[in-house]
Amino acid sequence: MKYKNIREEELKNKIGADWFKNFDTTEILGNIDFAVFPKQDSIFGRTALLWAEAKTGDFNVTTMFVQLVLTIGKARTFDKTLPPAFLGAFDFRKIAFVSYISVQDIFYMNDFNWNVPPSNHETKEFKLVKERIEAVLKQNTYVYDYQKDEKELKIFIANNIAKATEASKIKIDKNNFIPIYLRWLEIVKPTIDVNWDDLKKANILDSDFYLADLFVDDKDTQKIDDDLTIRDNLFVVYQNQGYKIAKENIKQMFDATINIRNKEAYLQFWKRYKRPPLKQFQDYIIERRDLLVPQDIRERKGAFFTPFKWVELSQKYLADVLGQNWQEEYFIWDCAAGTGNLLAGLTNKYNIWASTLDQADVKVMHERIEHGANLLESHVFQFDFLNDDFTKLPQGLQDIINDENKRRKLVIYINPPYAEAASMGTVTNTGSNKTDVAVTTKVYEKYRNKIGIGGRELFAQFFARIYAEIPYSVLAEFSKLKILQAPNFSDFRGFFRAKLEKFFVVPADTFDNVKGKFPIGFFIWNTSEKEEFIELKSD
Repeated sequence: MKYKNIREEELKNKIGADWFKNFDTTEILGNIDFAVFPKQDSIFGRTALLWAEAKTGDFNVTTMFVQLVLTIGKARTFDKTLPPAFLGAFDFRKIAFVSYISVQDIFYMNDFNWNVPPSNHETKEFKLVKERIEAVLKQNTYVYDYQKDEKELKIFIANNIAKATEASKIKIDKNNFIPIYLRWLEIVKPTIDVNWDDLKKANILDSDFYLADLFVDDKDTQKIDDDLTIRDNLFVVYQNQGYKIAKENIKQMFDATINIRNKEAYLQFWKRYKRPPLKQFQDYIIERRDLLVPQDIRERKGAFFTPFKWVELSQKYLADVLGQNWQEEYFIWDCAAGTGNLLAGLTNKYNIWASTLDQADVKVMHERIEHGANLLESHVFQFDFLNDDFTKLPQGLQDIINDENKRRKLVIYINPPYAEAASMGTVTNTGSNKTDVAVTTKVYEKYRNKIGIGGRELFAQFFARIYAEIPYSVLAEFSKLKILQAPNFSDFRGFFRAKLEKFFVVPADTFDNVKGKFPIGFFIWNTSEKEEFIELKSD
C-alpha cells in the first residue's frame, strides 16, 4: 500500500506533498488534522479550501467524517473562520470528500452536546451524528483509492478543490452573522456611495446597510440583479442593486437612493453566503441589532441587550411588589427601549409604550410587531427622553402623565444608557471626556445644580427627570449601584428620595458586550413615598 506503516504526521506530510503540492497544507487550524489553503490569499483573506480528518490504518469513511464533524462542532470552527467548500477524510489507502454545505445542517441540531470527545465512538452523540451523516455521504461523497484511482483523484482536485472558492454558499445563523458583518465592513462598506459621517449625524449606521443586505432573497443564484428584499420595514432596504431609505426615516420630501460603486466586489462577497439567514434565526438577528452597534455609540445610546433571564426575573420582582395582576392594573413605558427586548414576556400590549432615541430601532420594533411581537405599532415611537418635551409624546401617554391618578399606575421600566462625561478612560489618562455625551442634554442643564456630579451619567439624568416630572410613578430600572453608595452621588441621593421597594444584583459580565467585574442591579423605586436610602438587603 502507498502509505502503509507510517505515523499520522508523516501521512499528512506525504498527502500534502503528493496530492496538494500546488496548495498550502502547512497551516494548523485548531484541532482539525489537515487543512488546505490556496497559496495566495483572495480579497476575502485566508479562506480554507478543505478541512480533513487523518487516520493511519484502514478506517471506515463514515467514522472518519463523524469524528471530523464532532471536532468542528465542538470548537465551532465555522464561527471563527469561513468554512471551506469541502470536508475530507483520509487514511493510508484512500481519501474521501464531501461538500461542506451538504453536512452543515448537522451543526445546527438543537439540544446537542458538542462537548463529547470526538474519538469516543460509544457516545449517543457520535451515534446520532453517524446516523445523520451516513445518509448524506451515500448521496454526496467522493472516495478515491490512491493507486487505483490516481488519475480520477487528480482530476477531482483540479476541478473541485482548486476551484472551491466558488463552490460553497454558507448559511447565515445567530453565531456567524457578526463575523460576517466584520468582513462586510472591510469588503462591502467601502463600495457604498455615501458620506458615512453625514449619515452618522442622522443616526444611520453601517449596520443598517448590513441588515438590508442580509434580509434579501438571493433566489439561489450567483447574480444580484434578481435579489429582492424580504423585509420592507427595515430602516435601510435593499432595492435595485442599491439601497433605499424611506423619506419618513430621514425627514425629507423624497426617499433617498444610494448606489453601490463596485458591484463586482459586492457580488463576489455575497456569492459566498446563502441569503436570507436561516428562518429560525431571523427574528433573533433583527432583535440583536445592538451587537452591530459600535462601542462608543452603544455607550451613548445605551444599546446593551438585557439578557432574557434577567428580564424574566425583573418581571417576577414587579409582580411581587405590584401584585400578580400588575400588567392589567398598570401602564408600562420603556423610554430607553432600543429594540424592545426588555418588554419581551409582557402580555397586555394595550398598556405598553416604548420609545427610543433612534428611528432605526423604531423600525426594528415595527418589523418585530409584524412578525408577532406583542406590542402596538402606535405605542412604539421615536423620542429623545433627555431633550424632547413631553408634548411630543403620543396623546394617550400624555393623558397618563398629566393625570395624577393614572400616573400612580405608571411603571417606567428601563435599562437606560450608562455613558458619562468623565469615563474611566479619562481618570486613567487613556481617553478624553465625553463632553458631547452626557453634559449637553437639556435634562442635565435643568437639574445639574440639584443632582451634582452624579448627574454627569446619563442613567442619573433619566432618573432625575422621571422623579421630578413624572411624580408618583413607579421606576423599575437596571443600573450600576453608584446611586446607592458612590460619593459622587451624594447630592443625587439628597434629591432623589424615592423609596426602594426591592432589588437584586447580578454580575455585569452576564450582559452582552459589558466588560468588567462590577455589579448591575434591578431596582424598583416608589416615587410616591419620600425617604433617603440607608440600606436594604439585596437578592
